[in-house]
Amino acid sequence: MSVTRRILWCKRLLVGSVWRVFPEASRQLTIRAAEAEETVVSNAHASDASPYPYHYKPAHKEAPLKSFQTGQVLGTVHLHPFVFGAPPRIDILHRIVVWQRAKRREGLAKVKDRSEVRGGGRKPWKQKGSGRARQGSIRAPHWRGGGVVHGPRGPKSYDYTLPKKVKSLGLRVALSVKYTQGDLTVVDALQVPTHRVRETFPILEREEWSSVLMVDGGELDRNLCYATRNLQKVDVLPSKGLNVYSILLRDKLVLSIGAVRQLEQRLLQDCVD
Repeated sequence: MSVTRRILWCKRLLVGSVWRVFPEASRQLTIRAAEAEETVVSNAHASDASPYPYHYKPAHKEAPLKSFQTGQVLGTVHLHPFVFGAPPRIDILHRIVVWQRAKRREGLAKVKDRSEVRGGGRKPWKQKGSGRARQGSIRAPHWRGGGVVHGPRGPKSYDYTLPKKVKSLGLRVALSVKYTQGDLTVVDALQVPTHRVRETFPILEREEWSSVLMVDGGELDRNLCYATRNLQKVDVLPSKGLNVYSILLRDKLVLSIGAVRQLEQRLLQDCVD
């Protein structure tokens, strides 16, 4: 029983005991108890409908819109607080990172058992009369160079499933953490005129993006992909392929305005649900 419910229960007992002595006072207590119970029920329904904890009030989020080519501020972008203002949840981030790394893991470890080791086809000596222990093969597990018992056997999948809401919450928390730390930049478009690295590298130096993940909303620019594929710690992803591990792997996160709108449209479905 919660503390609020216990208080209401005590008030009802108090009303029942006072009713015989003070009818008017007990009537007033009854009215106040009913009002308090309605308030508790309404607050409970409001907290159930809200996607945020009762102690968390999301504020309006804004970010400057910059030009990717020149770095000039073009305006201000309004960010939805449900997507970019989620409370920090390190436990959720840890669960998703462990899940992603387990999903990428290749269980290729394999050992040979006694039937796969070369040799050992004949009986090393006769069954009786030699004075030694009976043996059937020199590739038995207790022999040196023999097969391995209970070892890893070939390709193994370490993948498991996570709830959809947990994965969505982890992506919102990762985006919110980057925004809160000041490591999130919104640009107009992720496009470069040429595929040469000498044309793209000055942009990264100007913004101090030594470790950056760039996310575009639509189809990726081919010149940008060619220009950054040989640069260390510079990744380019579409918005549909954005994940928590890639966000946390790099220090900076650059989103195009199209990527912001697509992410909000996709992640706001949990707010509606």
